Amino acid sequence: MFYGNNSLKTHMRVHTGEKPFSCAICDKKFPRKCNLQAHLTVHSGEKPWSCSKCPKKFTQKSGLNTHTRRMHSKELAYLCELCGKMFVTKAEKDQHLKSHLNEKPHRCCTCGRRFKRLESLRYHLNAHDGINEFKCSKCDLAFTNPSKLKTHYLKKHVEPNERPFDSIFCSKNFVSRAAYESHLRSHVREKPFFL
Repeated sequence: MFYGNNSLKTHMRVHTGEKPFSCAICDKKFPRKCNLQAHLTVHSGEKPWSCSKCPKKFTQKSGLNTHTRRMHSKELAYLCELCGKMFVTKAEKDQHLKSHLNEKPHRCCTCGRRFKRLESLRYHLNAHDGINEFKCSKCDLAFTNPSKLKTHYLKKHVEPNERPFDSIFCSKNFVSRAAYESHLRSHVREKPFFL
């Protein structure tokens, strides 16, 4: 239900896919004027949204909200209905859902390895070409993909008690969800892999 006809028209764009507001810089389109205005901060380099728990700043409030959930609250709000795994953002859950389909449409022309995401293929090609485009802000090391950079940063430049995954059974902390989940299984003696 909507109070006015304009609100209904704006809402209907969710269903029609209409995006009448265009960015003059990159041609990205948006359904609402306020979405375009929020996007323009990306081009200005301005980062008005600051995290209250660490020095990170963001161009958009949505980026701050995702960062806060992922790094500080560890709130897992999105459930995969197929396997029960939880995710911080809807985008992460949607990406995970693809893992239940064994679809890998992107193929490396060098070694033939296949990938679910085009972005993963791009990072893989960086490794073939020896390109380390993701540079650490604290030291001189660089990595082929952002995941490796994040793992390095959390291991080498973040205090262990500030790592994002705290064990609920003991005082250990982990830099990745996979390492955290593996650790939890060791406490409950779960052995999910068998011959």
